[in-house]
Amino acid sequence: MTDTTGGKVRLKVDNVVWREVDEELVVLELPTTTYLTLNGSAMQLWLRLVEGATPEELVDMLIDRYNISSELAKSDTESFLADLAERELLDHGG
Repeated sequence: MTDTTGGKVRLKVDNVVWREVDEELVVLELPTTTYLTLNGSAMQLWLRLVEGATPEELVDMLIDRYNISSELAKSDTESFLADLAERELLDHGG
């Protein structure tokens, strides 16, 4: 699993292209030519990661936007970041 504590995390935007269609994102991973469809909270997390955000900022955004518990928001954020890290789509740092 990825380290989800500390500094900002960003998407490796050179490795993906995406388009918003209705209320979801259709994402193409360029290295693998794999398509992903993101909606709801996953879409919101993705959009925040374009600019970069700390895991804590992502958790706070989910709590504010969806009125969920901090435990659920943290679990969802960690799972999402771990999936993106496994796909090698995250850049850690400043």
